Amino acid sequence: MSTRAPTLLDTLVPYGVAVVAVGLALPVALATWPLTQPTVSPVFLAAVMVAAWVGGLRGGLLATALALLALDYFFLEPVHALFGFARHEDVPRLVVFVLVAVLISWLNAARQRATVVLEESRGFLQSTLDSLTARIAIIDGRGTIVAVNDAWRRFAAAGGGPRAVGSDYLSAYDAAFGEAAATARAAAAGIRAVLERRRDTFSVEVPEGQGWFAVRATRFERDGEVRVVVAHEDVTERRRAEEAERTAEALRSVARLAVAAAHEINNPLAVIRGNLDLIGGQVAEELARARLRPAFDAVDRISGIVARMANITELRVSERRPTLPEMLDLRGSSPGPPDKGASANP
Repeated sequence: MSTRAPTLLDTLVPYGVAVVAVGLALPVALATWPLTQPTVSPVFLAAVMVAAWVGGLRGGLLATALALLALDYFFLEPVHALFGFARHEDVPRLVVFVLVAVLISWLNAARQRATVVLEESRGFLQSTLDSLTARIAIIDGRGTIVAVNDAWRRFAAAGGGPRAVGSDYLSAYDAAFGEAAATARAAAAGIRAVLERRRDTFSVEVPEGQGWFAVRATRFERDGEVRVVVAHEDVTERRRAEEAERTAEALRSVARLAVAAAHEINNPLAVIRGNLDLIGGQVAEELARARLRPAFDAVDRISGIVARMANITELRVSERRPTLPEMLDLRGSSPGPPDKGASANP
């Protein structure tokens, strides 16, 4: 994550704050001196704290030095003189003041460093979340969204859903209706179980729009507070591929069965055709035309059906007889010319 290079103003601000803080503390200390004798250290320690809070260690140390000079010059005997120390007990008092002021400056500097590290960590976490293609949302124990990644924001901006930071994540599932209602309720129940610590993780695939998404919820806790990371990953292509594979496997099974059946049918069919030819050669032509022609036509039709069975390229269900159980539409499932004699039959 890139950071801005410090300017001259950034360098001078801590020192300016220290000067202003001690400068404001001095008149307050002078005004309250009659009431706070023999010390006004708390007023200057407050100035050191302000300088360290804003300017870090540098501001705190400068404020400490300025406050030390102000204390010695305006409040310790001899007044308006530096480091005269007419009373020996003033020396340990100043030493204690310096030690406390330095400690305050160091603690505030440590706080600033911790704040910077925390902000950098948050920025790194957000950058990591934004780099993911899956939609990510973090929800609290009440189901309220507290953070999302860039993919989630883009999805919401495109009209994919109103679930923004601060909204109730589970409300969309509770409002689902139609065919997706049962799956949505199951997803909501699973995520609530994770929020209520009844399970650690939960995953389910739910329909969204024209596709499918895998929803995975994982719980983590921080200082006793429950947080759940919910990831929505688009699995539409995978489900389509799985469906295509199932269809292809069904097609292969039907094709293998059809080829085996065609082989078994062709053998007796050849015998029938041969015997019909022999009979046709032994009877009168008029009788052969009247009695044997339908038999030859039936054999030809069976041959066409067997040829189609051996050439199935897709599976189509017949819609011509809706009152009967689902049947394979052989004509629609295999390419080729119409079966001989088929036009006379529905």
